[in-house]
Amino acid sequence: MASAPREVLGDLATTAFVESSLLFRSLDPEARHDLLQLAQQATWAAGEAISGEGDEGFYLVLDGRAVATAGGVEVAQLERGAFFGEGRVLGTGRSAALVAGTDVSAVIFPAPVVAALGARFPKVRKLLEAVHAAREKDASGQRVP
Repeated sequence: MASAPREVLGDLATTAFVESSLLFRSLDPEARHDLLQLAQQATWAAGEAISGEGDEGFYLVLDGRAVATAGGVEVAQLERGAFFGEGRVLGTGRSAALVAGTDVSAVIFPAPVVAALGARFPKVRKLLEAVHAAREKDASGQRVP
């Protein structure tokens, strides 16, 4: 069973991890602080569902390996620094799931907040769009070697 989510702000190691993330590096300090105020961290055991249909979370993997699937097709294996939930942020409506492949620890952000950041910081949106396009291609069976 997933651990109870706990606040990230005040945890120096997790805060530093989020701040150094490729996705959030382009944010100004105020925006990063605002994001961290809403962030929570949780852990899941191998085999547990992390995210499914109807979830409003955006996940940044802190430790472990998770498997993303769409329509029953594996579209990505996510390890430290990878994120999941870009479809929710971009408003594509594509149903995807995330399952812990090993014990996983992740930072969770509200997808609407990440969407607002994407509107304000074009680099964030472009990275989300690129990852989403690659995962859509994988889900359609056109894997790139």
